[in-house]
Amino acid sequence: MDQEVKKTGGVGANEAEMLASPTQSASPSEENLAILQTRTQRLFNKWQLFALSLMYMSTWSAVPTNMYYAMYNGGPSAYFFSYIVIAVGAGCQVASFSELASIQPIAGAQYYWTYHFAPPGSRRFLTWIQGWVTWTGYVATFASSVNFGTAVLEGIVELNYPDSYVVEGWRTTVISLATLALITLINLYAFRAVPWIDLFSGVLNILLFVVFMVIFLVMAPKNGGEILTQTNVSSGWSNYYASSQIGSLSNVWLFIGFEAVIHMGEETKNAKKIVPQSLFWSITAGIAMGFVTLVVTIFCMPPVEVILDAASPVIAVLLHVTRSQTMTTALGGFLYFFNVAASMGNMTSVSRLTWAWARDGALPRWLGHVDGRYRIPFRAVWVTSLLVALLTLLNLGSATYVALGAITSLSSMAMYLSYAVVFAVVLNARCRGAGIERGPWNLGRWGLPVNVAALVYTVYVIVWLPFPQTTPVDASTMNYSGPMLAAVLVLAGSLWIFRRNRWPGPNRAVVDIALRAED
Repeated sequence: MDQEVKKTGGVGANEAEMLASPTQSASPSEENLAILQTRTQRLFNKWQLFALSLMYMSTWSAVPTNMYYAMYNGGPSAYFFSYIVIAVGAGCQVASFSELASIQPIAGAQYYWTYHFAPPGSRRFLTWIQGWVTWTGYVATFASSVNFGTAVLEGIVELNYPDSYVVEGWRTTVISLATLALITLINLYAFRAVPWIDLFSGVLNILLFVVFMVIFLVMAPKNGGEILTQTNVSSGWSNYYASSQIGSLSNVWLFIGFEAVIHMGEETKNAKKIVPQSLFWSITAGIAMGFVTLVVTIFCMPPVEVILDAASPVIAVLLHVTRSQTMTTALGGFLYFFNVAASMGNMTSVSRLTWAWARDGALPRWLGHVDGRYRIPFRAVWVTSLLVALLTLLNLGSATYVALGAITSLSSMAMYLSYAVVFAVVLNARCRGAGIERGPWNLGRWGLPVNVAALVYTVYVIVWLPFPQTTPVDASTMNYSGPMLAAVLVLAGSLWIFRRNRWPGPNRAVVDIALRAED
């Protein structure tokens, strides 16, 4: 990389030094603290990390589970064609992040890369905002994941006990908290088994993909080719283009948090090669399986109004396909298992981000500790779980589903803003002629156009994310993602006013030690 910097000619000495080595030498006290904060074990191999990513996204199983809003705004036609566009855009995002992960496969990921590539004058401020946006987005995503799985389970129970089981806030809360407790205890006291659980879940995921597709194709009554041109708008939107773009967010949500495995870089063997490979190929496989599932689901699904009237759309689809309550229950149970596995991966990833953001001084440094016995960020796991548990309590009472929805709607806006910041600062570095170093996994000359495509796609999605699904808008139908993100930005900005003269940026010694151990 030193040669690349010298070739640019137009880069100042300080900037060239930063690009060549984003981590300045650390003081002895910083290094001693960093040693205690980086003593995790590299447990994950390439197949285990691939499986973690595959299960974390669970793209194919999430397609029918997440189809409601696409049917509500746009219908089957928009659902099909938007997936193709979104898959290409998400693929560019993934490729760009994979290239960056090969340079710095570190738990902080986005905010470290922001610090690494941003202009020196704005580096610390952008990193501060990036860190807070990414962390809050991940916590919200975790809360959403746990509650999303509960909705699937309650749909199964309601199918079998229609007269005695009523979905209520307290029941949703109890089930969500039980699921959260299970995955927390596994992450705390049996973490050495997590890579193997991920691997088992990943293999099962692929096998059941085949089973589900065979069942759908053999048993379901089929729709004709005209289904691909069928449109539907039940939301009140008068403009079909706007409605279809809002409905396409069902497919956007399939790829929220795709970079989760990067946060496991400090616990992965040969991370500079394995992390980007696992990320890119797992998402590529997920996109392919998701497309097959999408096509099969569209041709095998019941009428749109059946899906929209169902308490659980995916259960309605399964019941239509199998015409059997028993088979629907069994298949729905597998989908719930996939969600639990995905939520466990979510816990693993977001706790590492919590740990990283704490050891860099934004959250209390007490959370940046690595337990000497279990060799994991024990405190960060506990506190992350506690935060999600508190958010889950918002389910209590019939009216507070809106409150939880407001919190979890933050996830998509926050995550996409974090992506946009990374793509923008990397593109700025390229356009300044500063160049970027290339890790073992890189895009070569395709890096610039893929980076541009990823940024354009990300900004376009951000435009539509705050739109409400339904008009006219009231308190229960409002999309709270914009206001929630604004609140996070105000909080981060306010904290910056008090911390800007005392926060030096990411811990330089942590990067030194983590990448030195990797080399």
